[in-house]
Amino acid sequence: MANILIYSNNPTLAAHWTHALIGDYSVSMLPNIHTEFTADAVLIDAKKLDEDAGLLTLFANSNSRFLVVGTNWPERKQIEVMVLGAAGYCEQTEPADLLKRALESILKGEIWLRRSLVPKVIEALTSARQIQGGDGRSQDFEELLKLFETLSVREMEVAKMIALGENNKRIALILNISERTVKAHLSSIFRKLSIDDRLHLAIFLKEIEQHRR
Repeated sequence: MANILIYSNNPTLAAHWTHALIGDYSVSMLPNIHTEFTADAVLIDAKKLDEDAGLLTLFANSNSRFLVVGTNWPERKQIEVMVLGAAGYCEQTEPADLLKRALESILKGEIWLRRSLVPKVIEALTSARQIQGGDGRSQDFEELLKLFETLSVREMEVAKMIALGENNKRIALILNISERTVKAHLSSIFRKLSIDDRLHLAIFLKEIEQHRR
């Protein structure tokens, strides 16, 4: 059973989250996020991030998956936390079953974000990687292309749909295959490209696209 921690000073909100998740997960409160903790995922109240911008560094340094939950949080902040390493964002007003779906998704290594924001996150991450990478792009591109060409035709189709922000269910429907088959293709893609998750797969394809222009 996955271990879920809740970080919020809002008792009503914490109670709502706990009630929604307690049947499927081990759920407890995180009193102090600045101390060491172990969790498969952390639900963090967006207000805590508004109060302490220093908490943003947690996303890159922790082994936990973070789901930020807020109230009409600006798009730029949603994009920022994803770029920094958060696994997803959802609204406090979402029903309990949607919160559970969001948590299930991030625990599987997926991201949870409004689909319209996915391309913006990918663009921001790709730009950041290019700045960090510096020169030598032509050589890097050759390596990327060699890796990409190891994918089968079907794996390329699945990868491109991931880059568009499609989930496994939608991909299965479009390609007329089972969700289990989609997962098998994804596992193979991740292994061949040495990529850990869907977001970095999307970045990989974005870099291929930009170099081909």
